[in-house]
Amino acid sequence: MNRLLASVAVALWIPLAVMPAQSRRFSSSDAADASERLTGRRSHMDEAVRLIVGQRLEGPAITMRVVRDDRASSRGEGLKVINVFEQAPKGSVIVVCLDGDPNYAVLGATFATLSKSRQISGIVTNGAMRGLSDLRRIGVPIFSRGTVAGSAGGHYRLESVGQTVSCGGAQVSQGDLIVGDADGIAVVGRDSVASVRALAQRLRDEKEKTLPLIAKHRSYTKAIEELSRKPEP
Repeated sequence: MNRLLASVAVALWIPLAVMPAQSRRFSSSDAADASERLTGRRSHMDEAVRLIVGQRLEGPAITMRVVRDDRASSRGEGLKVINVFEQAPKGSVIVVCLDGDPNYAVLGATFATLSKSRQISGIVTNGAMRGLSDLRRIGVPIFSRGTVAGSAGGHYRLESVGQTVSCGGAQVSQGDLIVGDADGIAVVGRDSVASVRALAQRLRDEKEKTLPLIAKHRSYTKAIEELSRKPEP
């Protein structure tokens, strides 16, 4: 336990160098499209990881991997995870990969409260959460497979912090940009954040210009024709 806790401070230092500037509100779909165009790789989590509380999140990932261990100490493992949250930089997104049966609640209201008080952007997990009424009241954005009553405490242990994990079918490394909203979760590699953010915003701007014209003309083709006639600002 002490070795893992000693590594947390080093692991959590990584996102500080890649903390994104505050963006305009491009969507997770914009980010996923932009990242895939620029990298050629899938850049989104699957449908099982969905928004259950809150609205939108954006920030660099802090990754945790938890593995099945029915001999694990509920209190000891809980304190390890609490330590990660209490050292997480403002604006981070906590990504928890559950390696095993997903029908256990990884986290609940305690961690949502910690997230809100420490200005963590949100939580993403391929496991479940619990305490839905409390989570709704707290309001921190949370993405998960859903909610269940049973806790992972006593059944799982924290295996690693800051290592690359597979979550919802996507590879997530420490410091990758996570963008989440009602569509789902986009994962942008930390080395391509600037270029992906720029393209994602351009895609959002284009869509916001195009959709009203489609409604106006009742035609996508005519909308594009009108846009092509407008000079660039």
